[in-house]
Amino acid sequence: MTASSDRVESKLQVPESAASWEAYRPRYEALLDTGLTAADVPAWLSRWSALNAELGETGAKLSTHADLHTDDEAAQGRSQAFVAGVIPPAARMGQALTEKLLAVPDYTPAPDFALNYRRFRDAAALFREANVDLEVTHEQQKNRHSVITGNQKVTLNGLTLTIPQARQQLDSPDRAARKDAWWALTVSNMEAAPQLDAVMLDLIRTRQQLARNADEANYRDFRWKQLDRLDYTPADCQAFHDAVREEAVPLAGELVRGIALELGLDRVRPWDYNRNNLLDPSGRESLKPFTTGDQLQTLAQTAFAGLDADLAARFGQMRASGLLDLESRPGKMTHAYCQYFPVNNEPFVLMNVVGSAEDLRVLFHEVGHAFHGFYSGDAQPLLWNRWSPIEFVEIPSMAMEFLTLDHLDHVFNGEELARYRRNQLQGVVTFLPWAAQMDAFQHWLYAEAPEDVDIAALDAKWLELDRTFHPFVDWEGIDEGIRAKSWQYYHIFQVPFYYIEYAMCYLAAVGIWREARTDPAAALERYKAALRLGNAAGVPELYRAAGVEFRFDRDYIKGLMEFLKAQLA
Repeated sequence: MTASSDRVESKLQVPESAASWEAYRPRYEALLDTGLTAADVPAWLSRWSALNAELGETGAKLSTHADLHTDDEAAQGRSQAFVAGVIPPAARMGQALTEKLLAVPDYTPAPDFALNYRRFRDAAALFREANVDLEVTHEQQKNRHSVITGNQKVTLNGLTLTIPQARQQLDSPDRAARKDAWWALTVSNMEAAPQLDAVMLDLIRTRQQLARNADEANYRDFRWKQLDRLDYTPADCQAFHDAVREEAVPLAGELVRGIALELGLDRVRPWDYNRNNLLDPSGRESLKPFTTGDQLQTLAQTAFAGLDADLAARFGQMRASGLLDLESRPGKMTHAYCQYFPVNNEPFVLMNVVGSAEDLRVLFHEVGHAFHGFYSGDAQPLLWNRWSPIEFVEIPSMAMEFLTLDHLDHVFNGEELARYRRNQLQGVVTFLPWAAQMDAFQHWLYAEAPEDVDIAALDAKWLELDRTFHPFVDWEGIDEGIRAKSWQYYHIFQVPFYYIEYAMCYLAAVGIWREARTDPAAALERYKAALRLGNAAGVPELYRAAGVEFRFDRDYIKGLMEFLKAQLA
């Protein structure tokens, strides 16, 4: 084990005594038994917030440790025991404390708590006792997905690789090598598909029951309230799907077919299309700016130093404190995310790097989330006021992908930097069709599909949507059952209805970058000011603070596509 991994393991250790409900029950009960007047509420809220932070951090550390060791039954057991033994009584106690707060006569929340006070009221109305234990089942089902995908292996050219290591080969300029890698990944995915189908059917039934228990017509309506979506409607999302089909899909097709033409390809096959990193039109090897996770950290540290001294210091703190686990290895979940440990206001980034330029972009993305945690945690003492509504939460991460573009001279030479920037801009265009497809699939699944929907219907719907949003990829001669399984994606299993936010925030991030090109210092200050507002402000206010509009209509998308097209030209 390296010194870096030792620091990570140390950071994630949880005493056995902290992993049981008894470690928290007496203090929650004391809060419930406290006499409460309007004047007492601020101090009482502070006590409740601190206790929630302690409990939440324990769960976050156990969950993250389990994700780093999907092949460790003991790590999985500790995390699942916490979910089953602590989360249900904590949820019940949270409802009781919420009802106590809402019953305080003559209480008027302070301006910085008014929004969350309303959210408390709405969440209390959605609460059902029957859903407490059902949510445990829901988490256990999602964990099955993590274990299955975290233990996937890919056999390629006689080697056994992790999923991220095999995906790296999709960027090869050698078409035959790309094709071999694509088929190796496909074999691995299709072997896991029956298990994931079973998990998905269980999740659908559980989610339908959560909605019924809460007297909602369907899971989309339930999730809409659970996610506190008040600033837009399902109809607005449908309009977004239509706008992407009309404005972004043609531009994506133009970009992809143009590259294929320059490479002399007769058509764009699945192994010729990676939405995160389009092929180089000159047939050059993909950019590989580093080899190890430690090298990536050093490159990023210099980039942040060029952008802002305080951002660099925050990243340095993460490096020194064991808050980064970047290397890809067997038994580690294949996704990337930023976790949060609220007691000491510490974000934690998990990734699976393999040396690509895409890894550099993803690190800037996840550390952007970390900056959000740092700044909102510094400015907002109450736990509920940290971070932000999910419609804003991807702006800190996606904007950081753009704000670092002018601070990478130490990573790339001039020609390489131009390629990296071009990939970044192309990535926005090619991401929008994928985001619209992901969102449209879930609207259908949870609001339109029959209650007894089966896997064949899921596959068929995905095929229909993929033909709509990715018509420029030619699947001729390939079993449609392979294409139909692309819905087996992390967010579909783990965070339902959390995907259109990426598109909203990508559009906003482009807007922030557009402003930064004329006044970088002002754009960065607005960025940091918006992060400090945390969850104490609504979605439109947060966007305004960052210097952009909360819009994702067709005219707005059309304008940004024209801007990106001009930049790419």
